[in-house]
Amino acid sequence: MERFETAPRPGWQAKLEEVGLTYHSNGIEPQSGTDGGLWWHEASHWRLTSAEVDLLDDATAELHARCLDAVDFLVNREPTQLQELFGLPDWMANYLRRSWLRGDPTLMGRFDLAFDDRAGVVKMLEYNADTPTLAIETGVAQWFWLQDTHPEADQFNSLHEKLLAAFRELAPRVQGNPIHFAAFEDSAEEWAHATYFRDLAEQAGIRTVPIDIPRIGWNGVQFMDEAGARIRFLHKLYPWEWVERDAFGPNLASDSCGVLEPPWKAVLSDKMIMAVLWRLFPGHPNLLETVPGRVELGGPYVRKPCLGREGSNIAMVQDGLTTASTDGPYGGDTARFVTQAMARLPQRDGWNAVIGSWIVGAESAGIIIREGRQAIMRDTSRVVPHYF
Repeated sequence: MERFETAPRPGWQAKLEEVGLTYHSNGIEPQSGTDGGLWWHEASHWRLTSAEVDLLDDATAELHARCLDAVDFLVNREPTQLQELFGLPDWMANYLRRSWLRGDPTLMGRFDLAFDDRAGVVKMLEYNADTPTLAIETGVAQWFWLQDTHPEADQFNSLHEKLLAAFRELAPRVQGNPIHFAAFEDSAEEWAHATYFRDLAEQAGIRTVPIDIPRIGWNGVQFMDEAGARIRFLHKLYPWEWVERDAFGPNLASDSCGVLEPPWKAVLSDKMIMAVLWRLFPGHPNLLETVPGRVELGGPYVRKPCLGREGSNIAMVQDGLTTASTDGPYGGDTARFVTQAMARLPQRDGWNAVIGSWIVGAESAGIIIREGRQAIMRDTSRVVPHYF
């Protein structure tokens, strides 16, 4: 992998807004050595080789397959672990099992990968399997950046096309009914993604209805939208762990509507799945040793909350000393943690990179890169394009 710094495209803000990436920055121009308030940052980019792309492609498909094995193991072999390891309430554990056994469909997910490009080793850090964003950045924004800046090159990126194909495959299942796409309207990133997914669904021939999450109603039998229409199929940018805590959560287990992503995805977005994977596939070349709890490992390791987000409450430990840590709302005494062996990230010019690698259905669908000077990626870490 190589990292380059170049001038951003003239009028880059307007170009991004035209394709739906309206939340690209807080309006501050990039400055030397800092992100200058930017989320999307095209004054830097990474170049990969075709061999590196092949490695990431294969690893992503392999990891998704092993994750499905892990869900099947939990449902069919050790279902009590859904409560004991993952802390699921009984109603959610039963709902998840039914969802898996009847084959509820899934659309997409995004792995966070550590790619040691010098050794040619790809390791799974976590799986954003439930409410993944960065789809607009991956499938649209960086593709148009490529056309404007490196039209002769290629990009590991088929996300847009594969999502469209996935919605077309889903269309017969909804039988002409609309899918309600739910997100928080006051969150620019989430609402833009819900709008993008709606557009894809409509291109696939599916009717759609946007809905602000607080406006979803329950009439005692079924979920309703603000116009009083029944919600038969729901795409939600609202994590299952939040559903579990909400008063209306058990109502979803009535199966009055289909949900994307399905409830069985809840365990894959919980970092405890990494400990299950390591138990099932010890020594797997794409996995890191991971054990439940806040414990010590033999070498450098990382402690992570199972349901943490955006790099919060993480500690990196080497030779008994904490070398990096973050605070946040996920580190309480009752929070579940895993301890994971530390992986090497590619670093160039003082910038570390994490690969966000997409899966659609069972096929890998491209990557997006986050970079930061700190070893732990946060919600302020840059999103940057790539090519090969």
